[in-house]
Amino acid sequence: MSKPALTEDIAFKALGEFFRDKPFVFIGSGMSCAIDACFGMPALKDALLAGIPDSSLSGQDLVEWTAVRNDIANGIDLENAMNQVSTEPLLQRITSTSAQLMAEQDRKYAYRIAEGSVSWPAGDLLQKLVDTLPPGDPVLHVLTPNYDLLFEYEMDVRGVEYTNGFHGCVQRRLNWDLAALDTYSVGTNLMSRRLRNLAKPRKHARLYKVHGSLSYFFYRNAVVENNAWIWQPPPSVQRVMITPGQSKFAVLQRFRQELQGPADAAIDGASRFLFLGYGFNDVHLEEYIRRKLVTQKSLALVITRDTNARIDSLAREAEQMWVVSRDPAGGGPATRILNEAFNAPLVLTGCELWKVDEFTSHILKS
Repeated sequence: MSKPALTEDIAFKALGEFFRDKPFVFIGSGMSCAIDACFGMPALKDALLAGIPDSSLSGQDLVEWTAVRNDIANGIDLENAMNQVSTEPLLQRITSTSAQLMAEQDRKYAYRIAEGSVSWPAGDLLQKLVDTLPPGDPVLHVLTPNYDLLFEYEMDVRGVEYTNGFHGCVQRRLNWDLAALDTYSVGTNLMSRRLRNLAKPRKHARLYKVHGSLSYFFYRNAVVENNAWIWQPPPSVQRVMITPGQSKFAVLQRFRQELQGPADAAIDGASRFLFLGYGFNDVHLEEYIRRKLVTQKSLALVITRDTNARIDSLAREAEQMWVVSRDPAGGGPATRILNEAFNAPLVLTGCELWKVDEFTSHILKS
């Protein structure tokens, strides 16, 4: 049976209907790079190569770092080149150098977002998703592998509530149960013969930072959050940031209960998924995503500037997956909308719906 043609009316109707129920949201590095390319992998690669000179290494550290440099020189991407790293001292150098780059950018944009001179592109969309949550299901689940705090800064400016599972004051400890209580409102039932305090959850987002964060640290045998240490932590504390390469799997196992466990349960319970600037590079999440999109045929919407082989391959297998991206043919502003149920992608000229802020204003007008 031949596939039908995809028209603008069909595409826009399907994209609008996707948001009738809340999605589980994945936020990738593309959302940070939309503000500044320094948040992306090419900038991180340059920072690592410049920040870890061969002259500062010896022994096995030097052997492994030389292999990384050779792989990159031969055109291998940073994620795969970093598979050469296994020693703890070199891993710590990589984490420290990565954190320094991210912290410099994070500090710059923390102030700009706070003063309103810069807006995170997904701000309007995330606010709409939280504002339209039903009273009986007031939690929006959001996952990101990003280390930066652009999501947090934007939500704070907008007054959108969120929790990342940490509870406390300056030195916050990970406790999702106590953190959830911070999102409850307490009122009084005046209709009852006895006055009773009633607690109900307010609309909010649950943020899972599965690769750690600039604000996460391993301190006194526990993962803590301390915003005072984001840009210049004490030398005695270890950052909880999982950097590219195979070594991240060992680190993930170490912090899996804290970083990944709650996200796993939320993914299992979701039936539709929204991917914003997400490149599908995280192999440890692939089994969950593939099972949901291919095996269980969950609804999915990918909004990204550029697709890649992983996105294209998944789109061919996932019957309910829509991809909104820049038209790879180029030649001026244009958007490509893809769904494998149709005979060909739809190309719209003169618009850039792959930009999340433009998508929000055009597709989610009300």
